[in-house]
Amino acid sequence: MRRSWCGPALVAVLCLAISAIPAAAGTVQSQNPYWFRDGYTSTASVNLAASTAVVDTAGTGTVRLPYAPLQVAFDPAGTYALVATPAGVSAWVFDGQTVHPVTAWNLGNLAGATGVAWAMRGRAFAVATGSQVAVYGLSAGSGGYVASRVAQTGFTGAIGLAPGPASLPSALLVATATGASVLEAQGSSLVALSGGPAGLTGNLGVAATTGGAVAATWQAEAVQLWTWDGSAYLPAHSWDPPTPPLADGPVVGVAFDRGSDGQGGTLWVLTQGGQLLGYAYGPAGLQALTAWSVSVAATPNPPVGIAAGWGRHAVAVLYPTGWTYEDLVTGNTFGQDSIRSLGGQTWAVYQPSAVLQSVVLPVGHAVDEVRIEDADCAAGKSPPSCTGLPSVPAGTSVAYQVSTDGCHTWTDAPVFTNVTVPAGSSLCYRITLSTTDPAQTPVIDVTNLYEIAAVTTVESPGGPAVLCLGSGCG
Repeated sequence: MRRSWCGPALVAVLCLAISAIPAAAGTVQSQNPYWFRDGYTSTASVNLAASTAVVDTAGTGTVRLPYAPLQVAFDPAGTYALVATPAGVSAWVFDGQTVHPVTAWNLGNLAGATGVAWAMRGRAFAVATGSQVAVYGLSAGSGGYVASRVAQTGFTGAIGLAPGPASLPSALLVATATGASVLEAQGSSLVALSGGPAGLTGNLGVAATTGGAVAATWQAEAVQLWTWDGSAYLPAHSWDPPTPPLADGPVVGVAFDRGSDGQGGTLWVLTQGGQLLGYAYGPAGLQALTAWSVSVAATPNPPVGIAAGWGRHAVAVLYPTGWTYEDLVTGNTFGQDSIRSLGGQTWAVYQPSAVLQSVVLPVGHAVDEVRIEDADCAAGKSPPSCTGLPSVPAGTSVAYQVSTDGCHTWTDAPVFTNVTVPAGSSLCYRITLSTTDPAQTPVIDVTNLYEIAAVTTVESPGGPAVLCLGSGCG
């Protein structure tokens, strides 16, 4: 009989038990083998396009809530940086030796910021919150700069900002889950224009060159590039980057370096697994810059985004605790610039909920009943006799659903309950992670799908077939 290891009791680890009815004769009895095991050491079993949870493939592999949006905008003049976090917007300056806060800046009441970008070639900046996008003009003041709002709108759903096209000097690109909108400051209002990259599903953000001639949008599994033709952003398929390897995790950010505009430059793609991939694009197409593609730290926390740096070929890899600044440090060697890096921050808070969804898992026989089990199965007990839920941080929860029709309709699967589901010969599972405490997240390290009770299984030399897609398949 195959046993499962469900991980330490201090994390939210639940095992999904499946009651399966075989479709073939000529069978032998078998006791409760697990049919599927995922230790999340890769994303091979995860539908990244349908998932919002973080899959950290490093080490033993885990799933947790993502951090709330974090965006950093480095000004084109090469001195200041603005940081948008759920707590608000903070300003930083590089004085030639260190990066330190600019406390003299008054950035107003901007709690819940989801994006920030410089506009008007550095003469203004824009901030997105959950309820609006606002543009702020800069005027020199005593002890620093004083920001005053000059335009705003009721635009909601923004998840990131980028500069708009230079032909519209007061324009911005505002990312939403379905694409990016073009907004232009006109008098005391921001007016929505047509022509933004649209028609996307699961869009995660927007980036643009300094002059806005080229833009990028990205989803978990792909990046799209767009060019401005004077009235609209059109797809630039000849420049679409190749899909990063799934082992590197989903795409978490895209940036253009300061030298990028017009019809050529450098594009950066960052994956959750810590791969920073550089590409040159131009009339000849897209070319990977292998010498500038490096691995960055992905533990203890994976990267959450990327921003174009102050210099021509520099980028900043964003973390919950600050950023690492990557630049040409000597000659053509790309690496970390420690004096322009920033750490020791407490920017991170967790999103209130997220979903992890599996790919379609072919069962090969009918499934009509499911059951959630817990970590006691690892102690030698057989489903469904396991009892006692593993502990999770206060204020957090984990809930499972299953589908037997190719991930189209879902049935709730509460723990310790045999749940009847529509019979089907494929299986998907979906996990919803939630928290009411922005400092806490539930964590899942293994998901197991069991055949519960003693059921007949198709006779084979090695016993019933077991699909293993993670660590510890034994």
